[in-house]
Amino acid sequence: MDRRAFLNSATAVGATLVLPSAVFASPLLSATAVRTSPERVKLDWEADAGQAALFVAVAPYAKGAALRPLGKAVTVGTEVAAGSSPRPYFLVRAKDGEAWTAERLLPLQGGRNFRDLGGYRSQNGKQVRWGKLYRSGVMSGLTLGDMSYLGSLGINTICDLRSVSERAADPTPFLKVPSAHVASVDYDLASSLDQLTRVPSRELAIQAFAAAYMGFIDTLAPQYTDMFARLARGDAPLAVNCSAGKDRTGVASALILSVLGVPRETVVADYALTQVYTPPATYAAALKGGQKMAGLDEQQAAAMRRLAPEVLQVIMGSDPAVMRLTLSQIDAKYGGPVELVKARFGVTTAALARMQRLYLA
Repeated sequence: MDRRAFLNSATAVGATLVLPSAVFASPLLSATAVRTSPERVKLDWEADAGQAALFVAVAPYAKGAALRPLGKAVTVGTEVAAGSSPRPYFLVRAKDGEAWTAERLLPLQGGRNFRDLGGYRSQNGKQVRWGKLYRSGVMSGLTLGDMSYLGSLGINTICDLRSVSERAADPTPFLKVPSAHVASVDYDLASSLDQLTRVPSRELAIQAFAAAYMGFIDTLAPQYTDMFARLARGDAPLAVNCSAGKDRTGVASALILSVLGVPRETVVADYALTQVYTPPATYAAALKGGQKMAGLDEQQAAAMRRLAPEVLQVIMGSDPAVMRLTLSQIDAKYGGPVELVKARFGVTTAALARMQRLYLA
């Protein structure tokens, strides 16, 4: 892995602060893996679990001889060799139980916010399976090496939530992969963006974003319906993406995690990780520097440049208040995310149970 790839991966360093251990009501273990150098990964788990036995494998949930031991009495924060091509998966076994973990952000040279939704605990104590569900921003920058890496992970089903103009401006390289399935439906995003260019305060920006997210339920109903149908069929590993990988993809990811029984605050924390991996200041600087922003025409970009910094922070970021408000509005209107996907996206009780069997371990 070269320096650029390492820097992409290393942006995960602050991410462990985003996911509070308090979201796990049970004593079940949770663990994180963060790359600290091209060759090393730091492993953390709840400190009160004490020392742990560590193992690494080339596939998650491996057993027996497929597990390679890394140490019998290892302390929290230990760094280990990354090893295990194409991707290392780590088993942490401590007095409070065990947990599988892996790097959440994939170490890609040209990726944008391409990360694994695995590892989160559901309310019944199970883990969302690593290596099955991914979320991402625009993929047009993926290198040949990146595509080879993603192929080695088995990712060949892509739910592209971008509009017609976005897909034309930045086509996904998966279109060139004969075995890949790229799902997309035509629509126009301009009206939603227009509303966001006129908000005068942070509080109103949060409300406007939540309103836009609720609008996705109608605008993107064909895309979300197709996505859930693919998940229920077991078309995974699957990646869902838009341009920034935070708004349309953020809603999709929140719904997926919710129907798998992941607690609300963990769902919100996953949404907020986008502004750790792609800081709002980066987008704001590019916008003010006159760079073209995906999905924005020049008039919309000019309007956004005039917004107050605290408003732009919300628009370019993934403020947890936005997702909390969105989910509370889903609760009020539909009775919750599960009821929403059943009512609007064709998810039956049988399909819901099938997804839980497929994507929880």
